[in-house]
Amino acid sequence: MSPFIFAILLVLLGALWAFINLRTHRKNDRKLPPGPSALPIIGNLHMLGKLPHRALQELARKYGPIMSMRLGYVPTIIVSSPQAAELFLKTYDTVTSQCCKD
Repeated sequence: MSPFIFAILLVLLGALWAFINLRTHRKNDRKLPPGPSALPIIGNLHMLGKLPHRALQELARKYGPIMSMRLGYVPTIIVSSPQAAELFLKTYDTVTSQCCKD
């Protein structure tokens, strides 16, 4: 196989993987709170920088007290105010209280 054909095949497979990956992530993201757009592999980790608490504070100003981010491939919900945390924990108390399953 020539290097040119191999390169084209590699690019096409990468584009197909990206297309399928983006479709599944977008479908799952519809159920999450608003948040910044994520990069394919690292998610939103590049946005946190050396002072993550400051970066999260700025993002909370932009997206609100309840927002979603991707830490790598893992979708994460971030709650940044005491009132929102209380509401979240009371609303989803049955989900958040199941820490240990025997």
